[in-house]
Amino acid sequence: MIKIVIVNGRPGAGKTTFEDICQALMGPFCRSRSTVDKIKEVAKKARWDGKKTPESRKFLSDLKALCREYNDLPFQDIKREIRLFESDLRIYGVENHAAILLVDSREPEEIQRFKDELGAITVLIRRAAVEEEATSNESDEHVFDFDYDYTIDNNGSIDDLKVQAEQFLDLIFPEK
Repeated sequence: MIKIVIVNGRPGAGKTTFEDICQALMGPFCRSRSTVDKIKEVAKKARWDGKKTPESRKFLSDLKALCREYNDLPFQDIKREIRLFESDLRIYGVENHAAILLVDSREPEEIQRFKDELGAITVLIRRAAVEEEATSNESDEHVFDFDYDYTIDNNGSIDDLKVQAEQFLDLIFPEK
């Protein structure tokens, strides 16, 4: 059974580092995807250079909003990733193994939809050093406008974050 975990936090809070640690701990039973991954593919066709600048973050946020309204691309892409992951687990005969799909998502309405339709668990990564920084787009602006299931405090070392990731995985997979 795949658990869907929505990971959110301000830019620079450590979301990717947290996900990388979870992937190292779970191996092939953990995957990571962002609701903006397909949007980035579209943006590259429009000659986006792939850099994470305030301007490009705004561009991607605006493009994602358009795609969400036009054809629900971000949500449908995550559902497709879930089906692929489930298929891979069945092919290898480990479909009953604890597995997790970490999904980066920013917008509160989208996060709630993941909870409502896919039974997702939510986690907020917090890092004091980045919480007061100005945001350049609507998506990053509303990170704290949601009541998350779990909060990870990333104000310590990488080793501290690893301990928190281990504890988080133990909480969501008590049967391991």
